[in-house]
Amino acid sequence: MDINGRLKLVSKSDILLVTRQCELLKINRTSIYYTPVEPDRMRENMIKNRVDYWHTKMPYLGVRKLRNKLQREDKIEAGRKHIKRYMDEMGIYAVYPKPNSSKHNKQRKIYPYFLRNINITRPNQVWSIDITYIRMGRSHMYLTAIIDWYSRYIVGW
Repeated sequence: MDINGRLKLVSKSDILLVTRQCELLKINRTSIYYTPVEPDRMRENMIKNRVDYWHTKMPYLGVRKLRNKLQREDKIEAGRKHIKRYMDEMGIYAVYPKPNSSKHNKQRKIYPYFLRNINITRPNQVWSIDITYIRMGRSHMYLTAIIDWYSRYIVGW
């Protein structure tokens, strides 16, 4: 017999105690007293609408930042797990660079690494270049540096 059938066999107004009935039927006593609560559909739809609005406006926001937006901007109290469940139901996820986003192209030639077994023993024997992204007020810039491998001196930038 399944759990629902065994739950129907328990009677609170019987001579036998509910505890003993649950022991005999091998069910938890708490399941006798549990009554499921229907979710508030209007509140759920309101939260989903706001999550959709904020996701459309800022698709890079994750669950935690979306929760903060809802609490601060919309004055909606909703937990992180609720918002995560709604996002899963709606098929919404944060847009950000995923791992392995720079897999190499199979058709492209792979060049050998010529410095593999070379000992660098003097200045100006080997140089390398590096580029980095620097965020500024409303824009950005790139900084490129040429480095001497022996002395670790920046030759130019």
